[in-house]
Amino acid sequence: MLLSSSTIKPTLPQLPKAKGKHTRREKLQPVSLVEDTTQPSTFISDREIALTKAIGKIEHGKNTHYYSFGNFNLVRLIVYLLKQLGPSHVFMSSYSFSTKSIHQLNHLLEKKQLLSFRVLLDNRVRSISPKPFQMIAASFDYRCTSVHAKTALIYNDTWQIAIVTSQNATDNPKMERGIIFTDPEIFQFDLQNLTNAFQRGTT
Repeated sequence: MLLSSSTIKPTLPQLPKAKGKHTRREKLQPVSLVEDTTQPSTFISDREIALTKAIGKIEHGKNTHYYSFGNFNLVRLIVYLLKQLGPSHVFMSSYSFSTKSIHQLNHLLEKKQLLSFRVLLDNRVRSISPKPFQMIAASFDYRCTSVHAKTALIYNDTWQIAIVTSQNATDNPKMERGIIFTDPEIFQFDLQNLTNAFQRGTT
């Protein structure tokens, strides 16, 4: 299902500059972004179709809304999108990780399909998933904080993609909901807030 069309020209991501050192006592304040509702969208909610057929081709200026029904997790979605977008940087947040997802990301880095990878983890990952946490600490640029948001940013010279989802980087049979945004304004909104949280995080 497609709504009215519009064209949005992508711009290169601008990383926010650090403003001095942050203390753990500082609390991030709520922020919001009002989205232009003229942005066209595709809606996917068929539990019987595979990831490739479900998501299809990503297009500039079009958002994709989906339910995964346990067919793929956030990392598998990233792997699929990279095949379309080409070599890209990825910055994501997740509440939990599987060793399988970590192996997939390491493989992408080795093949230069991932140009860089940063991850923001919840503090509890250290204790509830010690083996995946050790693998992440040895492999990736990471920070720990109190986070339950599941967001993935994929970007290169051509694309600025923001995925906002209920999915983690683990496999489960549960019904999960997500949106793939191609709007550079939404990308910049997420990039700024994830970067702020990353700068306040711990290793």
